[in-house]
Amino acid sequence: MPVKKYRRLLKTRNFGLCIGLIYALLFCLLGFTTGFFSDMETKILDSFFTVKDFSTRSSIQKGLWLNEENKKINPDILIVGVDIKALQKFGSWPFPRGVHADLVNSFSRISNQNEREKALFLDIFFIDEAGSSIDDSRLARSFSESGRVFLESILETFPAGEDIEQEMLYRQSFLNDKNGNFSFIGKGWKSLFPYWGIQTNLASFNSNIHGFGSANITNDSLDNIVRRQPLVLKYSQLIDELVLEDLEPGYPVDESSFKRLSWLDINGAEHQIELPLTMKSIVKLKKEITKKAPPLMYDSNDDGTPDSETRVIEIFQDYFMPSIAFSLALEYWGASLDDCKVFPGKEIRILRKTKDDIVIPVDNQCAMIINYAGGPSFSAAEGHQTFPVRSYAGYVRQTPEDINEWPQTRAVADKIILVGAFEKGMAEDEKQTPYGMMFGIEIHANSLNTLLTQRFITRPSVPLSLILFFSLIMLIAFIAARMKNLWSLPLTIFIFLIVFLIFSYFFNAHNLLINYSIPFLGMFFSYITIVLYRASTEEREKRKIKLMFGKYVSPEVVAQMLDNPPELGGVDRELTVFFSDIRGFTSLSETLTPQELVKHLNEYLSAMTDIILATGGTLDKYVGDEIMCFWGAPLEVQDHASRACTCALLQKQKLKELNATWPAEKKLAIGIGLNTGVMTVGNMGSTGRMNYTLMGDNVNLGARLEGTNKVYGTMIIVSEYTYALVKDEFIFRELDIIRVKGKNKPVVIYELVDFIS
Repeated sequence: MPVKKYRRLLKTRNFGLCIGLIYALLFCLLGFTTGFFSDMETKILDSFFTVKDFSTRSSIQKGLWLNEENKKINPDILIVGVDIKALQKFGSWPFPRGVHADLVNSFSRISNQNEREKALFLDIFFIDEAGSSIDDSRLARSFSESGRVFLESILETFPAGEDIEQEMLYRQSFLNDKNGNFSFIGKGWKSLFPYWGIQTNLASFNSNIHGFGSANITNDSLDNIVRRQPLVLKYSQLIDELVLEDLEPGYPVDESSFKRLSWLDINGAEHQIELPLTMKSIVKLKKEITKKAPPLMYDSNDDGTPDSETRVIEIFQDYFMPSIAFSLALEYWGASLDDCKVFPGKEIRILRKTKDDIVIPVDNQCAMIINYAGGPSFSAAEGHQTFPVRSYAGYVRQTPEDINEWPQTRAVADKIILVGAFEKGMAEDEKQTPYGMMFGIEIHANSLNTLLTQRFITRPSVPLSLILFFSLIMLIAFIAARMKNLWSLPLTIFIFLIVFLIFSYFFNAHNLLINYSIPFLGMFFSYITIVLYRASTEEREKRKIKLMFGKYVSPEVVAQMLDNPPELGGVDRELTVFFSDIRGFTSLSETLTPQELVKHLNEYLSAMTDIILATGGTLDKYVGDEIMCFWGAPLEVQDHASRACTCALLQKQKLKELNATWPAEKKLAIGIGLNTGVMTVGNMGSTGRMNYTLMGDNVNLGARLEGTNKVYGTMIIVSEYTYALVKDEFIFRELDIIRVKGKNKPVVIYELVDFIS
């Protein structure tokens, strides 16, 4: 019994499900515990973006375009691009700073101050003094007068040098004092990527603007495409160094003020030191640092040859700043950094007193996925525009200081205006996105739009994802294991496509990003493996079946058996057994030569065997002139008794036809015995030579009935058990009640006469 269960498990229809389960476990484990599928998943994210629905527009008359409202885009975002018109009007880039002052004044000097912009972000860097101090003063004064200007700082991976860094920190201090700090940053802040350098604008500008943010964006390392926007970034200032030998238990580091200890290995990777320090942790730490960190060499006697070495631990003070998009969003919401609670790897929560809190899902680097609203825009009115784009040149004008001469409005009420490069070649400000190259100002606009519309891309919970992925992989495994390749292949491809479209729908309609790479690879490898497993096992089984049963049953039956392989071991089953024998065979053999006898016997056996196979019977064996066969195995059929009776009558008819063509000395008479009952059928014999045959009392009864024809002078005798099953299909004549050898219970026997016409 255990062997039978083992064989049943190894059948493709069952073992295929095991293969699917193995792949489901493997790929879910890899997908949720490693970054194994990160590259593939980012490409799938790009494909989701490409099938999103966007707003459309149409030309209502030549030169006039009607843009349909896109509810997925905040209408208060306006891009003012430094385009070809601006370059033609003001000359080569960079423009004189007095021109930028005129732009700022054109927005701030509006007689109806209720029609003013919400914020004005200049994606322009003023890191050094211009040729004209007058222009610098004008620009600084325009910032102060506006009270709504935002500038940017840029964080660098490495510092530019101590003197420059000190100057930059001095400039940055004006921004930090103006904007305040995050009130709460939870566990995981030490793992944020550390920037050790900073670049920012002149102090005269930083001291007069309203707000700032970091302009840094994140390029995926594998393909350099911008898909994420870090909302909180970390600047790490080195404040001290400590030699390894001076590290002691309880070394004081105030982590509550975001100080930390770390060390660098020989590859430049930073490793955090967890606090508090104990003697045990220090011993372990020293061993690891000594092995992996580069040494600091000492030359105590200044002879040019180092005579000792140590390792260095660095003490950092971390500062956190918002991205420019996040800073502009906070301004739009009327919130500040003090209203934010940052939980790296989970969310950023903006607390609001009169409205619901805003919750932004972020990764462990406090980055959100940018929900791009559309493809790149053109500054020309005839081109595609995801966000409204206006020319820089259209807003720059010298506005008089006399308030009575100010315009009533500039049609920018409550808008966030983003000013930046919008012409190829004027600055290295184009980045690769899922939609192709975009100017930096457009990427900031998409990040800002994601925040303002709160269309944050989220993922389903892990338990829900696991249930979904397991179900899909097991579905494909079931299809591959239970269906022929001719049907399973197109169905599997169809499911791949449908699942992708469904995932794409949820992304587009509900901003839900469901991992497609895990179920896709799980389904793909499950299908391929199951198909290969079937090819290697079932083909072998089919060859075995053909070899074993090809001589017993018809090719049609063999074909059915290949689709539904039978149990090849011994099983008990209700069957109908058939025995036939030639009457007077000994006398016949004496009148014919051996060659003539063999030829004559082969002609008879061939005709009879053809009828057996045609009625779906299984030929068991020839014993001289005797034929043994049965119906109901290896393929199980319900009408086995009817098939056996049909075969007997057809053989009777065929023998009559043959006798009509043979001479008198070759004419044959046969006797046939049929019995129905439970018999043991299967492979019997030795391991080297086996035969698929029957055993049991009911088999013996059939053999006895064949010989009984001699007593009653009949040709076909059936038992009462066969008769009971087919009495309404054929004509029978009751013969007798007999007790055959080996049977204590009497049996009613019948002569099978003919078909019921």
